[in-house]
Amino acid sequence: MEIYIGIDVGSVTTKFAALNGADELVAHVYLPTQGKPIAMVQEGLKQIKALLPGDVAISGVATTGSARYLAGVIVGADLVKNEITSHAVATLHYIPQVQTIIEIGG
Repeated sequence: MEIYIGIDVGSVTTKFAALNGADELVAHVYLPTQGKPIAMVQEGLKQIKALLPGDVAISGVATTGSARYLAGVIVGADLVKNEITSHAVATLHYIPQVQTIIEIGG
């Protein structure tokens, strides 16, 4: 199974999402960052791996959030983007008629 992983490392929470080739959510992890972005990226990777079937092939990894560059280095990300760009691209993909996106960081 082909999997793409998105990682959002913010000041308050760290989130992981695993999508299959059909852009369907396969697994997700939500952790408090607790001022420890490196530890939360490591923990999130362990947890997301445990939720995925053994036959997965990770085809791409992207990072976003306030610690996106740090997380990108840790995981060897294929793509590093800010939250505004990430929200816009994802929303337009899933809801093309959207006119407004409100982003509240934290």
